[in-house]
Amino acid sequence: MLAVPRGQIGRFHDLLDAYGETDIRVRLLPYTDAMPGWVELAAHCEDIDAVLLAGSARFAPRTTLPGPFLTMDDGRRVPAGWVPLRNPQTTDRFVKAAARVHRRSRDRKTVALLGQWHPRYLHLADRIETLLEGRARTFRWTGDVIMRDDVVGALGSGLGLGIYVGHGRSVGWVGYAGMRARHFSSFRGEPLGGLVSLCCHTASRRRTSLSYSEALPLEGVTAAAFGAVGATLHTDNTRWAVRLCEVVNSGVDTIGDLIVRSAPPNPRASAPYRIIGDPLAPLAAGRGGEKRARAIRTYP
Repeated sequence: MLAVPRGQIGRFHDLLDAYGETDIRVRLLPYTDAMPGWVELAAHCEDIDAVLLAGSARFAPRTTLPGPFLTMDDGRRVPAGWVPLRNPQTTDRFVKAAARVHRRSRDRKTVALLGQWHPRYLHLADRIETLLEGRARTFRWTGDVIMRDDVVGALGSGLGLGIYVGHGRSVGWVGYAGMRARHFSSFRGEPLGGLVSLCCHTASRRRTSLSYSEALPLEGVTAAAFGAVGATLHTDNTRWAVRLCEVVNSGVDTIGDLIVRSAPPNPRASAPYRIIGDPLAPLAAGRGGEKRARAIRTYP
């Protein structure tokens, strides 16, 4: 289901066309005045697989959705994504990137492994790399082997999934000597299918008009981002990391399905997180994505 202001439907035509090309049936929920709340959205989700809510950028991710999914009365979880409508240019960039990802062939899973140069997070990256070994083609771009300026090009390779572990802030990742949305302002690469930030605050609006996790889909860096609107616990994020690997290894097609199936049993671990962008975004690499990723320079 796509809930979008009536006057903005035209800007989503490319994505709607891409849905149609891949046999995704879309129910439109256009609205004119008040943006629908999550209770109203849930009332329309009886036979819906995912929700994409687009609305004024005046609203923050914390207030638009209660979490990364809506829980139905029968316990079913429906992944839900938020897209802030800031201006025509950023909306068009998001729609173009998401549509591009949907038109990819569903090939071998590829993962960009990102992380802060810190023993705790390098150890977790080691664990993720081991868990994915032999099941997904993993490219390790943690802060000990790649410079910040090279990360932008690396993420433009067009891989299916990116996972970051480390500290986070509302304006970006602490890793890579501070990664900010402005570093992607001239991004011209192939978008990621989904980008998961297992850290604090990257979807928070604290002291910024647009969070880091919101900015990246609007810059066309990824079709969907997963970030937290507040503080998170390292223990919970470790559980997320392990479960993400298990689901990737067992086979998964979309970022929304990945998040629903990976969510730890304790609701506390999911509550701070939001999906920004398209919850139906396929975790598929673009044509030549692996080749471009192999060409990225890293340091021993």
